[in-house]
Amino acid sequence: MDYFAFNLMIILVSFTGILVNIFLLICMFCPQQRTGQLKQPLNVLLGTLVGCNITLQLCNLICEMMTFSPGFMSYNFIIELAYFTMRTSVTSSFWLNVFYFCQIVPAQHCLFICLKRNIRFFIYSALIADKIFFLFGFTAGITCAEIHDELFCGNNLNTTYTQFNETQNAISTADPMQNVFVVDTWLRCCYLSLCLCVMLALNCGTILYLQKHMKNMEESNFSSVCIKRQMRVTITGIIQTILSLFCFLWMIVDELLPQYIDLYAYICGTVACLYSLGTTINLCVGQTIFRSNAIKM
Repeated sequence: MDYFAFNLMIILVSFTGILVNIFLLICMFCPQQRTGQLKQPLNVLLGTLVGCNITLQLCNLICEMMTFSPGFMSYNFIIELAYFTMRTSVTSSFWLNVFYFCQIVPAQHCLFICLKRNIRFFIYSALIADKIFFLFGFTAGITCAEIHDELFCGNNLNTTYTQFNETQNAISTADPMQNVFVVDTWLRCCYLSLCLCVMLALNCGTILYLQKHMKNMEESNFSSVCIKRQMRVTITGIIQTILSLFCFLWMIVDELLPQYIDLYAYICGTVACLYSLGTTINLCVGQTIFRSNAIKM
């Protein structure tokens, strides 16, 4: 089967995505007077998401280039970098949801009051901890993939699931790093699952709060505009949660299925491309600073 048309489509979408996200960066660093400057930690969260989008699209471009010129860069490195970026993007989306929840819903419980007062500290600390945690998985993933290639001779694309399991057992016996990687994988899965559950709960809580107070705030035009903006942010937050769930499910499938089955690279590239494209559109719709500049264009 000829995948030239598919590769060309991925290249075009990725290149377009890079240009759009560069435009979003320009909007962040050179905002219009009417939109104003982004405040912390919102600028850090949005900057992280935009940076993740650019990195994912670059990984897609490089992977597609490797189909034409194989061997100029480590395939395992690019794949692990893409997964590291997707995990970082999911957790950044989670903290963006937390930030907007604290901004929209009045804090009543002492835990939420403490979170709202120290939101910058919690977000910055969590983002740094995430990067360290995911960086360990990134390093372990590359190491185990290289060992897997040596034992399995990674050129075989017609692997059966039984052969894959036999190879995995051989790796577990040959290298204790594989056991560390398995533990790290399950910890990542549990952590990302928790983030997705909390994201969904926060979005539902925000919608219930807005519906409860919408009638009381309809009399004021300012409040009505405020409510619409908050509803738009909440809806885009739900869409981002769905995108994150889609991305997370693929990462789970990736851990269970062999990476050397046919079409693996195409499936991985499609998931990364769709997730990055959806996140880019979501940012353009949900964030005033991006939407107003895009309309002017």
